[in-house]
Amino acid sequence: MITARKTFLPFALPSISEKAIEEVAAVLRSGWITSGPKVKEFEEEFAKYTGADFALAMNSATAGLHLALESIGLCSEDAVLVPTVTFTATAETVCYFGAEPILTDVDPIFNLMTEATLRETIQRECVFSKGNLVHKKTGKTVRAVMPVHLAGAVCDMDSINSLAKEYHLYVIEDSAHAFPAVHKGERIGTHGDFTVFSFYATKGITTGEGGMVTTRHAHFAERMKLMRLHGINRETYGRPGWYYEVVSPGYKYNMSDIAAALGIVQLAEAEDLWRRRIQIAEIYRSEFADLPFLHLPLPAIDGEHSWHLFRVEVDTVPGKINRDILCSELQKRNIGSSLHFIPLYEHPFYQRFGYERKNYPNSDAMYKRTLSLPLFAGMTDGDIEDVVTAVKDIFTNL
Repeated sequence: MITARKTFLPFALPSISEKAIEEVAAVLRSGWITSGPKVKEFEEEFAKYTGADFALAMNSATAGLHLALESIGLCSEDAVLVPTVTFTATAETVCYFGAEPILTDVDPIFNLMTEATLRETIQRECVFSKGNLVHKKTGKTVRAVMPVHLAGAVCDMDSINSLAKEYHLYVIEDSAHAFPAVHKGERIGTHGDFTVFSFYATKGITTGEGGMVTTRHAHFAERMKLMRLHGINRETYGRPGWYYEVVSPGYKYNMSDIAAALGIVQLAEAEDLWRRRIQIAEIYRSEFADLPFLHLPLPAIDGEHSWHLFRVEVDTVPGKINRDILCSELQKRNIGSSLHFIPLYEHPFYQRFGYERKNYPNSDAMYKRTLSLPLFAGMTDGDIEDVVTAVKDIFTNL
């Protein structure tokens, strides 16, 4: 007999404190609700927290990825190396320019882009000619590499940076899952040319919708600052008088003070939120350690995992268990789950680029086996116990 929760437990929910609600209410009462003093404060505090030289708030991480690529001058004659296992935003922003996303496989353990997967793709699909890495199929120049720190585990940035230097590539880290992970003694946010964070509702900290780009390059920071608000050369807050000039066809990517007020409090609470995520992950790893046919995520190598997600892999035992059966059985018990991610080559839009599944064996295996269990800082001890009981029941009664 299946025992189900009385209420549905999603795989993720935001954790918003009363203090955060009060700060947002104060901004609403202030009369300044769009980009203003709170955005500036949030940027300064975020730069301080990560150790970055510059931090620029955006209305989404997707906007941040777009402006990072725009600032390096990406165009339709270019290409960018992207892992197969990521959310569409990573590759779709490359497509905004008419540029080519060149997909790499991922490693079989953490499902991350590595130096090995990059070199395999480069050897198969590119040629280094006259100081440029060129895509054989399209003749486009490879300009950047976009490592994705999946679920909270961080790519080996030393080796990726070394390869990027070898081939004259910019490094744009997709860190939507990584905040506030640590890699080789340094907080994520300073390893690549750009690091792009997401503050979506399910992330380590949230502004509802929103993102941040950190960089050490002053000229790129200035370009992104210009382009996030219509190409206007003076920001609204602090502008001396009414006069401004539009100097480039920019975008509407600025963050509001409402969102920033929430972000400032979330940032101050980030360590506590992170500790709770770590605690939940440790409970899962301990409770599920001896279950058959279930493989658990490993702690980070050379750093500290953000535990944005708890991704498990499920062996297929015909007629008994596989990833889809686990998902269905959890649903029967009123427990949510999710998949991170469907490989990009599986989606109709990306099939136009002619990717061949055989080139991505680790991504293909991941897709068939992986599921994300509920993990968020606001989970109660009872929520955790319900997930543990449900998973144990499913795997011990095969």
